[in-house]
Amino acid sequence: MFASLKWKGARKMHVPDGVLPFWVYILFIAISLPMLGFAIRNVNKRFDDRLTPYMGVLAAVIFAAQFVNFPVPPSSGHLVGTTLLAVLLGPWAAMVIMALVLFVQALYGDGGLLAFGLNFFNMGILGAIFGWGIAMVIFKGLARFQDEKISVLVATSISAFITTVATAFVLGLELLAIPGLSFDFVYIITGIHGLIAVGEAILTFVILLYFVKASPKMISFLKGSDTGKALRRSKKLEIEPTLEEGI
Repeated sequence: MFASLKWKGARKMHVPDGVLPFWVYILFIAISLPMLGFAIRNVNKRFDDRLTPYMGVLAAVIFAAQFVNFPVPPSSGHLVGTTLLAVLLGPWAAMVIMALVLFVQALYGDGGLLAFGLNFFNMGILGAIFGWGIAMVIFKGLARFQDEKISVLVATSISAFITTVATAFVLGLELLAIPGLSFDFVYIITGIHGLIAVGEAILTFVILLYFVKASPKMISFLKGSDTGKALRRSKKLEIEPTLEEGI
């Protein structure tokens, strides 16, 4: 099955240029760029000069972590990290960081500039929204019975696993635009990424454990965190002008 693909890296999450029909790339650019603009706008509302450096630190962490590959026969995998970012800084900041990481990777041939919109849609948009949402639901359930630090570790790891598998399934559906590719490929790529998702969950747990111990104020889910306060403060700032206008 893999031999029939033009893209030899079918076992990776990054889609390169020249694999899919041109219109597919344009479609996802049209979807992803406005979403990226919306994410940047939200980050500008939520993050001040004191919090912005967190994004730079985490961008460097994710970029470096993605160079660490772990074996998943017949291939290998590496951390994507979007769920981790979303839990730490919120979904909008996660999207912006992933956009930066994916763009730099595209410049070095991992993915492609034309495929940036597609890769950002999968790993940036879907990864951030699904990862954050699933982690939040699990976290709220666990936090009723467990310490919130344990809850965030478990919730984020489970969410990272689920999100990786779900994103791989979506990627498989997108790749069906390749002429002659059967639906069996969707099951294959999803199954392989199911194994990769185990590594994603473990690495997510390990990295998040470091932040839980060393810098819990960076974890938006935790009470009293700097990022959590910033996300809540933004909602108040959006309401206050409306009240003043009404007066």
